[in-house]
Amino acid sequence: MKRLIFEDIYSWGIFSQERQIDFNGHLWVRPDGNIIIDPVPISDADKEHLTALGGAKTIVLTNADHEREAAAFQEWTGADVIVHEADADALSITPTRTITDRETIVPGLHAVHLEHGKSPGEIALYFPEKQTVLFGDLVVGEPMGALSLLADAKLKDPPKAALKLRKILALRFSTILVGDGHSIFKDARQHLIDCLQARRDIYINRIHIDEIAWQYKNAPPPYDFEDKDIDPLIGGKNLGYRVIRLQPGKMSFPMHFHNFGEEMCYVMDGACTLKTPRGDIEVTQGDFIAFPPGTIGAHKFVNETEAPVVLFILGTTTPHDVSEYPDSNKVLPYVVGKIYRKDPSLSYWDGEV
Repeated sequence: MKRLIFEDIYSWGIFSQERQIDFNGHLWVRPDGNIIIDPVPISDADKEHLTALGGAKTIVLTNADHEREAAAFQEWTGADVIVHEADADALSITPTRTITDRETIVPGLHAVHLEHGKSPGEIALYFPEKQTVLFGDLVVGEPMGALSLLADAKLKDPPKAALKLRKILALRFSTILVGDGHSIFKDARQHLIDCLQARRDIYINRIHIDEIAWQYKNAPPPYDFEDKDIDPLIGGKNLGYRVIRLQPGKMSFPMHFHNFGEEMCYVMDGACTLKTPRGDIEVTQGDFIAFPPGTIGAHKFVNETEAPVVLFILGTTTPHDVSEYPDSNKVLPYVVGKIYRKDPSLSYWDGEV
C-alpha cells in the first residue's frame, strides 16, 4: 500500500483496462480501529501490510457500486460495513449500519450525501481536521492532475449532480482523494471549481440568494448570528462575500480590524449600531461603510433595535493577512490559522540558546 500525504492514510489500487484509470481502495489508520473505504482486490503484499497496520474495524462504502470486495474484506477482518441508507438494499451483503447526510461516521469523518449521483445513496467523505474530501464515483481524478465528473451517461441528471457539489464547495478543504483515478493533494478546491466551470450545462459562478440556507454560527451569546457564505459556492478567488443577519440584541464578529485586507458593508435591510474606537454610529438600509486596512477600520455591529438587520459584507481574501481584536488584545495571523494574545511581548532573543 502507498502512504499518501498524511501519515495515517494509505491507498492501494487496480488498473481498469476498460476505463484506463486506477480503481483505489483507501485505509485510514486510527487508534480506535482502522477504516477501509471502497475496498478493491488486494495483493498478498498489501494484505500483509494492512495486517501489520492493524487490519480493519470498519468498511465504509461511498455507493452501492463500490461494494467491490467488501464481502471478502468483511469475512477476513470481521469489520462492520457502513453505507448510506438509500443504498442499503442495493448491496449483496447486509450493512451493519446505515447513515444519513451530514452524519458523523466516527469522530473526524463525516458523510456528505450527493443526491443525483451514480446511485441514490452516493456520499463523499469529509475529514475536517485534514481538510480533505474523498469521492467515490461522482468526481474522478482524470486526466492526471485534474478532475472530471463521472460520464453523463452514468448519471440520471448530470446538471443536478454537478450542482450538488456545492455541498462540497461549502466545506474547507485543500486535498481530494478519489476512488477512481488520481488524487489531488494541493489546491483541490480550485481543481474542483475548474471542473465545474468547464461544464456547459450549468453556470457554477451564479447563485440566487434564496438558494443558500441561513447557517447558524452557534457562537457564544450575543455573537450567535446567522450568515450565508456566498463566495465558496460560486468560485470566488480574491474576494470574500457573505450576508449576515443579526436578530435583536445580537452582535456580529467581535471588534476587529485587518492589517492588509479591506472590507465593505452594505446595509440591505433594517438598522443597527456600528461600534468603532471613534464612537458609535447608527447605520440604516442603503448605507455603504468602508473598513480600510489598519486600526482605522476597526468595527463590529450590534443590533439594538427590535427587528432583524441584514448586512452584506465584502472583503479581499489576503492569505498573509493578520486580524487584531483590540477589545481582547488578540491577534490572528491567517497563515498560522490560530489566535493568540498579544501580551506579554517577547524580545527577539527570548528562549534562544
